[in-house]
Parts: sequence; C-alpha cells; structure tokens
Amino acid sequence: MDKKVDMRDDYYVRINKVLNHIQANLDKQFYLSELAAIGDFSPHHFHRVISAYLAEPLGAYIKRVRIDKAAQLLQFSDTSITEISEMVGYDTLSSLSAAFRKRFGVSPTDYRKKYGTKKSSDIMQLPEKVNFDFNPIIKTLPTIKIAFVRIFGEYAPEPIGSAWGKLFTFAESHDLIDDKTKMYGISYDNPEITENEKYEYNACISIEKEISPKGEIGIKELKGGKYAVFTYKGSYENFPLIYRLIFKEWLLKSEHELRDNEIFDRYVNTPFNTEPDALLTEIHLPLH
Repeated sequence: MDKKVDMRDDYYVRINKVLNHIQANLDKQFYLSELAAIGDFSPHHFHRVISAYLAEPLGAYIKRVRIDKAAQLLQFSDTSITEISEMVGYDTLSSLSAAFRKRFGVSPTDYRKKYGTKKSSDIMQLPEKVNFDFNPIIKTLPTIKIAFVRIFGEYAPEPIGSAWGKLFTFAESHDLIDDKTKMYGISYDNPEITENEKYEYNACISIEKEISPKGEIGIKELKGGKYAVFTYKGSYENFPLIYRLIFKEWLLKSEHELRDNEIFDRYVNTPFNTEPDALLTEIHLPLH
C-alpha cells in the first residue's frame, strides 16, 4: 500500500476514536492532552490535525455540538434547563446561557418558549404518497456493534452515497455481509439547528465478526435499551418532515422522555433496488 494512503488511514482511525469519545461524553470536561492521548497524537500537533479534519477548531466543534444538543433537548424534552446544562458539560446555568445566547441570539428559556411548547394545536399535514404511522412499537433492543463511515456536510444523496460506497467496499472485502447484516444511519445534528456544512451523518452496518477499524471505517456500538420504533414508507427526501412529525405530533404529546443516546434509522431496503416511494425505514427514538 502507498505510504501516504497508509498514513492517512491511520489518521482517520485515530480521529474517529477521539470524536466517538467526545460524542459519548458531552457531560464531561475535555482536556487537550487527554483527547490527544485517546487518539495517540502528540499534544503539540493534535489540535492542528483534528481541526483540519473538522474544518473548524476543536474547541469550536465541542462547543457547537454541546449547544446544538442543548437546543434539541429544549425543544423535545421536559428536562429542566439546569439538568440540560449538566448533560452538555456546563458547570453553571449562566455559562450555558451565555454560550446559548451567543449561538442563537436568545436565552435557553426563551428558546424553549418559542420552539418547545406542547400547547401547539397545529397539526402538520402529510403530503401525498407519504405513508407514515404515528403509532410506534416500543421495543427493548440489545447493543449492536457497527462499522461506520463518518461524513460532515449537507444531507444530500451524493456525499451519503459516497459514504455507503466506501463502507460496502470495505465490508465486502472483509466478508462482513450476510443475511443478518442490517443497515443504519445516524444523524447527529438537526438540520434546522446545525449549518449544512457541519451536519454529521454516519453510514453504518451491523457486524458480528471481530474486526479492527481501518482508515475511514470506524467501529463502535449502538447502545441497547428501550426504543420507540416508527415505520415510514417513502422517499428519504421527506426525512426532515417525518422527524418533525415524530417530535411534534408524537413525542411532545406523549408521556415519554428521550434517553441520552443516538437516534438512528434502520434501512429495511435500499435505493439500489427499490423505488423512492417504496423505501422502508424504521426510525428509532431512545426512551427512558
């Protein structure tokens, strides 16, 4: 293998380890030396390397991810603002409020009043050809080991298709695909909150074999537990609408609370052999 390619792949593996750690521990404080050690980087060069990958300074990335998660919790949960502050790594409510106001121009309290109310009587209308059931199945799922490719940028067919292409090329070359393999997508950001160029998506497949990460291919787990599973039949283009419907017309009017784990999609079939209107997706919301 080309030495440059080998070195690039090594960087991807180590950066994935760092980002996985950050996403799983937003309630913790991060130190440059600690994160550098997780990725096996020299502290002297670490910040420059990972900032080049993220296309923004590491500190800005961490702050943005924390504040955007706080915004989602304010919209879609009854969790107190003080608790949200702790969940996203702010020691004091005043610190969260200052950072939140800087990003969104309003306080967390005003943001919740505007976007998180359960009193809205507006009913969102489904367009024609959208087949969606508002009644989820509540399931307890095991932890699932996955291989994934992480991308940043607009949620669009070309970059997402490229991620899946890389993942399947790796999976087929390592004999990871069989009848039990499932396909998942994880969107870490809300496109109504996070800028397009910073939106993060993971293309994932379930794996049962022991395998090491390589290059852009990362390895991690989808945590098990209680989930509300919605079934949606239709084009992926309608995902933003479907998610708004789930949160506004089900979650905000239900007795359930979101658990602090990834929301993910399971793709039951694929665009490779299925018409857009016949695509079947199971949307998983983690619940307490």
